[in-house]
Amino acid sequence: MFGYVRIFKPELKICEYDAYKGIYCTLCKRLGKRYGTIARFSLSYDFTFVALIHMALADTCAGFKSGRCVYNPLKKCRYCGETAAVDVAADYAMLLLYYKLCDNVADERGFKRFGAKVLRGLLSRAHKKAAALHPQAEEWVKTYLAHQQELESRPVSTDEAAEPTAAVTGKLLAATATDEKTRRVLDRLGYCVGRFVYLADAADDLEKDRKKGGFNPLLPLYEVEGQAGVNAFVKASLNATVAEAKAAYELLDIRRFDGILRNILWQGLPAVIASLTKEESPQ
Repeated sequence: MFGYVRIFKPELKICEYDAYKGIYCTLCKRLGKRYGTIARFSLSYDFTFVALIHMALADTCAGFKSGRCVYNPLKKCRYCGETAAVDVAADYAMLLLYYKLCDNVADERGFKRFGAKVLRGLLSRAHKKAAALHPQAEEWVKTYLAHQQELESRPVSTDEAAEPTAAVTGKLLAATATDEKTRRVLDRLGYCVGRFVYLADAADDLEKDRKKGGFNPLLPLYEVEGQAGVNAFVKASLNATVAEAKAAYELLDIRRFDGILRNILWQGLPAVIASLTKEESPQ
């Protein structure tokens, strides 16, 4: 999928990196076990973040255990002792992958469209399983896709274009909250993360969309102010979004993995911004 919500490895402790990698590998394993090998295409840092947040808020944690990577049996990996939070992230990843393929079928042409149709067909059964497990999430994602497609059919502002992705990410992140306060905070944190992902992806794809004539909410700004104007806007907008995400995070009752989550929000996301705007990563 996107993969913009990631750690800043140079500043992460070794033990924290091992824990993060263990959650990432567990997500990969559970995607394959629940939905088949093709479902691993939905593996991303973004859904690792979802699993990490859910595990950080849980009352208990079963720790990690050793295992072997399915693709490299000679390599030892760490896996989560309890997979409930990871399974939820895997289910959400499957829903979004399926509807992303639906979007590609509608937007792409030629071989890419054919490939998206084939993958969508192969994942049809997996999608039905995920939808049955999370009917409310299925409805959210379906509504988000319809709204996104409608927005992309006409000129819109960047804020309006980012709204569907931001809104559905907030709803998905907050869906497992056990109390109203946590639900509201997670909804806001997820909204900011979703907005960050959408705008980061738009900035990353700007050159490709400009050459192909695809939809990108940053194109009107590019036509007027050029790449320098886009970079300045992206930096200011994403920095404001990250600041709000950090403020929301501070309101959560984090029980574990605080160092990893702070690394992502305080250093990983700014590093992505620096990369998109061609600046040096923050230290």
